[in-house]
Formats: sequence, structure tokens, C-alpha cells
Amino acid sequence: MSKISHIAVAAASVAVLTLVGASAASAATYTVQAINPVSSWLDTGMTLNPTTTYDFAVVNPATLWSAGSEQPYSRDSTANGIDPVASGYGNWSMLGFTANYGALVGEVGSTFFNIGTGPLALSGLSGDLKVGYWDSYYGDNSGSQTLSIVPEPATWAMMLVGLGGLGVAMRSRRRLAAAAV
Repeated sequence: MSKISHIAVAAASVAVLTLVGASAASAATYTVQAINPVSSWLDTGMTLNPTTTYDFAVVNPATLWSAGSEQPYSRDSTANGIDPVASGYGNWSMLGFTANYGALVGEVGSTFFNIGTGPLALSGLSGDLKVGYWDSYYGDNSGSQTLSIVPEPATWAMMLVGLGGLGVAMRSRRRLAAAAV
């Protein structure tokens, strides 16, 4: 293998390792409680940037939390919320947003969005991120969900740098081959 081929392989390896490392290093994990009303939702301390894509996912999508009493139907659900058709509970609307009771929901400023069990990739949001349980009454709720959030711009930037390095190495290789002829 030529020296340039070794450089290209090394650049590709660095790009892949950086891509994997950047994703793992920037992940943030939060435990969201079902008992907190919207005014007390978990403040993640993250300020979202509209040019950044954020990946949201519940760590264990099978985890159940509850909207309280089992009467007349079960109120247990995953982060997707209580199935409005099967349960007979319908959806809950407030503050201009509608979602299943018990859904994991995010809020940035006055913008709400359904996270559910994920994975969900969002961009274009700007402001402080809060997350919580979507419900009309929180007094008898129980349980929690663990949410992972990964901002992605550094990952893409590092991948592009790695691909750029491969391009430079290939271009240099072509120049050397042309000069040898």
C-alpha cells in the first residue's frame, strides 16, 4: 500500500472514531417524573439552538408510568401516552397543544412537541428545554421515564472533516500518479 493510501485509511479511521465518540460524549440523560405539572416540568438546563438537530429517545421504551386510578380503564402507558381509542380517555388539549394523556412532551418557550418513546430528531427550536408528563391532573400520577438527548452538529462536522481529509488524500494520490506518467 502506498503512503497516500495509508494516510487515507488513517483519515477514515479517525473520522469514524470521532463520529462514534462525539455521539456518545454529547448525550445527556434525564429522569422525567409523572407527578410534575407543566409549570414544574423538568428544566434540562439545555438551551436549544435552531441550527442544531437534537435526537430524543426514551432509554427503555417499555417503561410504564401512570395517570393514577385504574377506574374505569387502565391509565398505565409508555411515553407515547394512553391509547385514546383503546382506553376511552381521548386526548388532552391545553396551551394550544394536543397529545395523548401520559405522553412524554417537550416544551421550548411556548412551543410544545410530542417526544413519545422516540426516536425523534428535531431542529429549528430555540430556547430553554423543559420536559414532562402530559396530563390535566397530576395528583395521582406515578412513575418516570429516562430520556436521552443528543445534539448532533459536532458529529456531522467531524464526519465532514473526515470526508474532506479523504478527498484531499485521493486528490494527492491522483497528482502523484499523473506526475509519475
